[in-house]
Amino acid sequence: MIALMVLVLIPPALGQKDIRSVLPALESLEGWEFNKAPKVYAGDKLFDLINGGADIYYEYGFAQVVSMTYNDPAHTVILVEIYEMSDPSAAYGIFSLMQQTGEWCKTYGNVSAVRNDYIAFWKGNYYVNISWSSRQHKDIPPLTKLAKMICDNIKVDGKFPYLVEVFQAIDTGKKTVFIRGNLALSNFYYFDFRDLFEIREGIACASGDHHRIVIKYDDVAAAQAVLISSRQSILANKRFSDVAMSFQGYTCKDNKGNRILVRQVDRFLVIIVGLVPKLSLVPYMDEIMQKIEKLP
Repeated sequence: MIALMVLVLIPPALGQKDIRSVLPALESLEGWEFNKAPKVYAGDKLFDLINGGADIYYEYGFAQVVSMTYNDPAHTVILVEIYEMSDPSAAYGIFSLMQQTGEWCKTYGNVSAVRNDYIAFWKGNYYVNISWSSRQHKDIPPLTKLAKMICDNIKVDGKFPYLVEVFQAIDTGKKTVFIRGNLALSNFYYFDFRDLFEIREGIACASGDHHRIVIKYDDVAAAQAVLISSRQSILANKRFSDVAMSFQGYTCKDNKGNRILVRQVDRFLVIIVGLVPKLSLVPYMDEIMQKIEKLP
Protein backbone atom coordinates (compact mmCIF):
# COMPACT_ATOMS: atom_id res chain seq x y z
CA MET A 1 0.00 0.00 0.00
CA ILE A 2 2.88 2.41 0.80
CA ALA A 3 4.42 1.81 -2.65
CA LEU A 4 1.07 2.49 -4.27
CA MET A 5 0.70 5.80 -2.48
CA VAL A 6 4.16 6.85 -3.65
CA LEU A 7 3.06 6.29 -7.27
CA VAL A 8 -0.01 8.39 -6.76
CA LEU A 9 1.90 11.30 -5.25
CA ILE A 10 4.56 11.60 -7.95
CA PRO A 11 4.36 15.23 -9.23
CA PRO A 12 3.94 16.03 -12.91
CA ALA A 13 6.92 17.01 -15.02
CA LEU A 14 8.13 20.58 -14.66
CA GLY A 15 5.81 22.96 -16.53
CA GLN A 16 3.28 20.22 -17.25
CA LYS A 17 -0.28 20.34 -15.95
CA ASP A 18 -1.23 17.56 -13.53
CA ILE A 19 -3.48 15.45 -15.76
CA ARG A 20 -5.10 13.91 -12.69
CA SER A 21 -7.01 17.19 -12.24
CA VAL A 22 -9.28 16.04 -15.08
CA LEU A 23 -10.48 13.11 -12.96
CA PRO A 24 -13.58 13.54 -10.77
CA ALA A 25 -12.95 13.52 -7.04
CA LEU A 26 -13.39 9.99 -5.71
CA GLU A 27 -15.84 11.19 -3.05
CA SER A 28 -18.15 12.41 -5.84
CA LEU A 29 -18.56 8.78 -6.97
CA GLU A 30 -20.55 7.38 -4.07
CA GLY A 31 -19.61 3.82 -3.22
CA TRP A 32 -16.73 3.71 -5.73
CA GLU A 33 -13.12 2.94 -4.87
CA PHE A 34 -9.83 2.65 -6.67
CA ASN A 35 -8.93 -0.83 -7.86
CA LYS A 36 -5.66 0.60 -9.14
CA ALA A 37 -4.91 4.19 -8.19
CA PRO A 38 -4.20 6.81 -10.88
CA LYS A 39 -0.75 6.56 -12.44
CA VAL A 40 0.71 9.05 -14.89
CA TYR A 41 2.93 8.10 -17.83
CA ALA A 42 4.69 10.95 -19.61
CA GLY A 43 7.23 11.20 -22.42
CA ASP A 44 8.78 7.87 -23.39
CA LYS A 45 7.15 6.14 -20.39
CA LEU A 46 4.07 5.44 -22.52
CA PHE A 47 5.79 2.23 -23.62
CA ASP A 48 5.39 1.01 -20.02
CA LEU A 49 1.61 1.26 -20.40
CA ILE A 50 1.08 0.08 -23.99
CA ASN A 51 4.30 -1.54 -25.14
CA GLY A 52 3.94 -2.22 -28.86
CA GLY A 53 1.20 0.35 -29.37
CA ALA A 54 2.81 3.59 -28.23
CA ASP A 55 4.47 4.64 -31.50
CA ILE A 56 1.24 5.84 -33.09
CA TYR A 57 0.63 8.20 -30.15
CA TYR A 58 4.11 9.67 -30.56
CA GLU A 59 3.51 10.13 -34.28
CA TYR A 60 0.50 12.33 -33.53
CA GLY A 61 2.12 14.13 -30.60
CA PHE A 62 1.88 12.63 -27.09
CA ALA A 63 2.25 14.53 -23.82
CA GLN A 64 1.02 12.28 -20.99
CA VAL A 65 -1.66 9.81 -19.94
CA VAL A 66 -3.28 8.91 -16.65
CA SER A 67 -4.55 5.35 -16.19
CA MET A 68 -6.57 3.87 -13.35
CA THR A 69 -9.26 1.31 -12.56
CA TYR A 70 -12.29 1.72 -10.31
CA ASN A 71 -14.56 -0.72 -8.52
CA ASP A 72 -18.15 0.49 -8.48
CA PRO A 73 -20.62 -0.57 -5.73
CA ALA A 74 -21.48 -3.73 -7.71
CA HIS A 75 -17.74 -4.63 -7.94
CA THR A 76 -17.60 -3.89 -11.65
CA VAL A 77 -14.04 -3.11 -12.78
CA ILE A 78 -13.95 0.13 -14.77
CA LEU A 79 -10.81 1.15 -16.66
CA VAL A 80 -10.15 4.82 -17.42
CA GLU A 81 -7.35 6.16 -19.63
CA ILE A 82 -7.08 9.88 -20.37
CA TYR A 83 -4.49 10.84 -22.98
CA GLU A 84 -3.27 14.41 -23.18
CA MET A 85 -1.92 15.06 -26.67
CA SER A 86 0.19 17.94 -27.97
CA ASP A 87 -2.77 19.84 -29.46
CA PRO A 88 -6.46 19.37 -30.35
CA SER A 89 -5.62 18.08 -33.85
CA ALA A 90 -3.47 15.33 -32.34
CA ALA A 91 -6.24 14.39 -29.91
CA TYR A 92 -8.85 14.31 -32.67
CA GLY A 93 -6.42 12.32 -34.83
CA ILE A 94 -5.83 9.53 -32.33
CA PHE A 95 -9.57 9.36 -31.57
CA SER A 96 -10.45 9.19 -35.28
CA LEU A 97 -7.90 6.45 -35.93
CA MET A 98 -8.71 4.30 -32.91
CA GLN A 99 -12.48 4.57 -33.34
CA GLN A 100 -12.77 3.88 -37.09
CA THR A 101 -15.08 0.90 -36.64
CA GLY A 102 -17.49 2.43 -34.11
CA GLU A 103 -20.42 4.77 -34.72
CA TRP A 104 -19.67 8.40 -33.87
CA CYS A 105 -21.93 10.85 -32.08
CA LYS A 106 -21.72 14.12 -30.12
CA THR A 107 -22.88 12.83 -26.75
CA TYR A 108 -19.57 13.64 -25.02
CA GLY A 109 -16.98 16.25 -25.95
CA ASN A 110 -16.63 17.26 -29.60
CA VAL A 111 -17.00 13.70 -30.92
CA SER A 112 -17.61 10.41 -29.12
CA ALA A 113 -18.07 6.70 -29.73
CA VAL A 114 -20.46 4.98 -27.33
CA ARG A 115 -21.20 1.28 -26.86
CA ASN A 116 -22.48 -0.80 -23.97
CA ASP A 117 -18.97 -1.74 -22.88
CA TYR A 118 -17.08 1.50 -23.49
CA ILE A 119 -17.21 5.23 -24.06
CA ALA A 120 -14.49 7.09 -25.95
CA PHE A 121 -14.42 10.80 -26.77
CA TRP A 122 -12.27 13.71 -27.91
CA LYS A 123 -12.35 17.13 -26.30
CA GLY A 124 -9.62 19.75 -26.40
CA ASN A 125 -6.18 18.15 -26.11
CA TYR A 126 -7.65 14.98 -24.58
CA TYR A 127 -8.59 11.55 -25.85
CA VAL A 128 -10.59 9.67 -23.21
CA ASN A 129 -11.30 5.92 -23.01
CA ILE A 130 -13.65 4.37 -20.43
CA SER A 131 -14.42 0.64 -20.46
CA TRP A 132 -15.64 -2.01 -18.08
CA SER A 133 -15.46 -5.73 -17.37
CA SER A 134 -17.10 -7.81 -14.67
CA ARG A 135 -17.64 -11.39 -13.62
CA GLN A 136 -20.04 -10.39 -10.87
CA HIS A 137 -23.13 -9.47 -12.90
CA LYS A 138 -24.31 -8.52 -16.38
CA ASP A 139 -25.77 -5.12 -15.62
CA ILE A 140 -24.25 -2.22 -17.51
CA PRO A 141 -22.39 0.04 -15.02
CA PRO A 142 -23.02 3.81 -14.93
CA LEU A 143 -20.24 4.79 -17.34
CA THR A 144 -22.31 7.75 -18.54
CA LYS A 145 -22.00 9.55 -15.19
CA LEU A 146 -18.22 9.10 -15.15
CA ALA A 147 -17.84 10.19 -18.78
CA LYS A 148 -19.90 13.35 -18.19
CA MET A 149 -17.88 14.29 -15.10
CA ILE A 150 -14.56 13.89 -16.95
CA CYS A 151 -15.93 15.78 -19.94
CA ASP A 152 -17.07 18.66 -17.71
CA ASN A 153 -13.60 18.84 -16.14
CA ILE A 154 -12.05 19.48 -19.57
CA LYS A 155 -12.78 23.17 -19.99
CA VAL A 156 -11.58 23.81 -23.57
CA ASP A 157 -13.31 22.21 -26.56
CA GLY A 158 -10.56 22.64 -29.16
CA LYS A 159 -10.93 23.04 -32.93
CA PHE A 160 -11.15 20.34 -35.57
CA PRO A 161 -8.00 19.92 -37.68
CA TYR A 162 -7.73 22.44 -40.52
CA LEU A 163 -8.10 19.81 -43.26
CA VAL A 164 -11.20 18.32 -41.65
CA GLU A 165 -12.78 21.76 -41.55
CA VAL A 166 -11.89 22.99 -45.05
CA PHE A 167 -12.98 19.74 -46.70
CA GLN A 168 -16.30 19.99 -44.84
CA ALA A 169 -15.74 16.61 -43.21
CA ILE A 170 -16.83 17.44 -39.64
CA ASP A 171 -20.05 15.40 -40.00
CA THR A 172 -19.71 12.51 -37.52
CA GLY A 173 -21.29 10.16 -40.06
CA LYS A 174 -18.26 10.55 -42.32
CA LYS A 175 -15.81 9.42 -39.60
CA THR A 176 -12.93 11.34 -41.20
CA VAL A 177 -9.53 10.17 -39.98
CA PHE A 178 -6.84 12.81 -39.47
CA ILE A 179 -3.33 11.47 -40.14
CA ARG A 180 0.10 12.80 -39.22
CA GLY A 181 2.39 10.10 -40.54
CA ASN A 182 2.79 6.76 -42.23
CA LEU A 183 1.79 4.71 -39.18
CA ALA A 184 -1.64 6.31 -39.18
CA LEU A 185 -2.00 5.88 -42.94
CA SER A 186 -1.00 2.21 -42.63
CA ASN A 187 -3.74 1.69 -40.06
CA PHE A 188 -6.23 3.07 -42.57
CA TYR A 189 -4.87 1.61 -45.81
CA TYR A 190 -1.47 -0.08 -46.10
CA PHE A 191 0.90 1.00 -48.88
CA ASP A 192 4.35 0.27 -47.46
CA PHE A 193 6.28 0.31 -44.18
CA ARG A 194 8.29 3.17 -45.71
CA ASP A 195 6.79 6.65 -45.79
CA LEU A 196 6.19 6.76 -49.56
CA PHE A 197 4.08 9.91 -49.38
CA GLU A 198 6.19 11.82 -46.80
CA ILE A 199 3.07 12.51 -44.75
CA ARG A 200 2.91 15.33 -42.26
CA GLU A 201 -0.79 16.14 -42.48
CA GLY A 202 -3.68 14.46 -44.24
CA ILE A 203 -7.21 13.11 -43.97
CA ALA A 204 -8.73 9.78 -44.94
CA CYS A 205 -12.32 8.60 -45.23
CA ALA A 206 -13.89 5.20 -45.91
CA SER A 207 -16.87 5.71 -48.22
CA GLY A 208 -18.26 2.21 -48.61
CA ASP A 209 -17.07 1.20 -52.06
CA HIS A 210 -13.90 3.32 -52.00
CA HIS A 211 -11.37 5.11 -49.78
CA ARG A 212 -10.44 8.79 -50.08
CA ILE A 213 -7.05 10.07 -48.92
CA VAL A 214 -5.89 13.70 -49.17
CA ILE A 215 -2.33 14.67 -48.16
CA LYS A 216 -1.24 18.30 -47.80
CA TYR A 217 2.26 19.61 -48.59
CA ASP A 218 3.99 22.95 -48.09
CA ASP A 219 3.72 23.93 -51.74
CA VAL A 220 3.11 22.66 -55.28
CA ALA A 221 6.76 21.75 -55.84
CA ALA A 222 6.80 19.51 -52.76
CA ALA A 223 3.61 17.75 -53.87
CA GLN A 224 5.02 17.18 -57.36
CA ALA A 225 8.27 15.77 -55.98
CA VAL A 226 6.43 13.27 -53.77
CA LEU A 227 4.18 12.28 -56.66
CA ILE A 228 7.27 11.32 -58.71
CA SER A 229 9.10 9.55 -55.87
CA SER A 230 6.00 7.63 -54.72
CA ARG A 231 5.40 6.35 -58.26
CA GLN A 232 8.97 5.06 -58.42
CA SER A 233 8.49 3.29 -55.07
CA ILE A 234 5.16 1.78 -56.21
CA LEU A 235 6.84 0.50 -59.40
CA ALA A 236 9.46 -1.28 -57.30
CA ASN A 237 6.92 -2.76 -54.86
CA LYS A 238 5.69 -6.27 -55.70
CA ARG A 239 2.46 -5.55 -53.84
CA PHE A 240 1.37 -3.32 -56.74
CA SER A 241 0.97 -3.93 -60.48
CA ASP A 242 -0.33 -2.29 -63.66
CA VAL A 243 1.33 1.03 -62.84
CA ALA A 244 0.51 3.57 -65.55
CA MET A 245 0.69 7.32 -66.06
CA SER A 246 -2.55 9.29 -65.92
CA PHE A 247 -3.58 12.95 -65.84
CA GLN A 248 -1.41 14.69 -63.22
CA GLY A 249 -0.60 11.35 -61.61
CA TYR A 250 -0.71 7.60 -62.01
CA THR A 251 -2.87 4.51 -61.53
CA CYS A 252 -2.09 1.02 -60.26
CA LYS A 253 -3.62 -2.09 -58.66
CA ASP A 254 -2.85 -3.57 -55.25
CA ASN A 255 -2.42 -7.29 -54.57
CA LYS A 256 -6.18 -7.62 -53.91
CA GLY A 257 -7.05 -6.24 -57.33
CA ASN A 258 -8.20 -2.86 -55.97
CA ARG A 259 -7.63 -0.03 -58.45
CA ILE A 260 -5.84 3.06 -57.15
CA LEU A 261 -5.79 6.56 -58.64
CA VAL A 262 -3.16 9.06 -57.42
CA ARG A 263 -3.23 12.68 -58.58
CA GLN A 264 -1.38 15.86 -57.68
CA VAL A 265 -3.76 18.78 -57.28
CA ASP A 266 -2.14 22.08 -56.32
CA ARG A 267 -0.26 21.44 -53.03
CA PHE A 268 -2.12 18.18 -52.36
CA LEU A 269 -1.86 14.55 -53.35
CA VAL A 270 -5.27 12.90 -53.67
CA ILE A 271 -5.56 9.11 -53.57
CA ILE A 272 -8.71 7.15 -54.40
CA VAL A 273 -8.75 3.40 -53.68
CA GLY A 274 -11.59 1.48 -55.34
CA LEU A 275 -12.85 -1.46 -53.32
CA VAL A 276 -15.24 -3.00 -55.85
CA PRO A 277 -14.53 -4.13 -59.44
CA LYS A 278 -15.06 -1.71 -62.33
CA LEU A 279 -15.84 1.23 -60.03
CA SER A 280 -15.06 4.52 -61.79
CA LEU A 281 -12.70 6.51 -59.58
CA VAL A 282 -12.59 9.67 -61.70
CA PRO A 283 -15.90 11.20 -60.45
CA TYR A 284 -14.70 10.98 -56.85
CA MET A 285 -11.36 12.52 -57.83
CA ASP A 286 -13.13 15.34 -59.68
CA GLU A 287 -15.30 16.04 -56.63
CA ILE A 288 -12.23 16.47 -54.43
CA MET A 289 -10.45 18.57 -57.07
CA GLN A 290 -13.38 20.99 -57.09
CA LYS A 291 -13.12 21.38 -53.30
CA ILE A 292 -9.37 22.06 -53.55
CA GLU A 293 -9.91 24.68 -56.25
CA LYS A 294 -12.25 26.57 -53.89
CA LEU A 295 -9.77 26.62 -50.99
CA PRO A 296 -8.39 30.03 -49.94
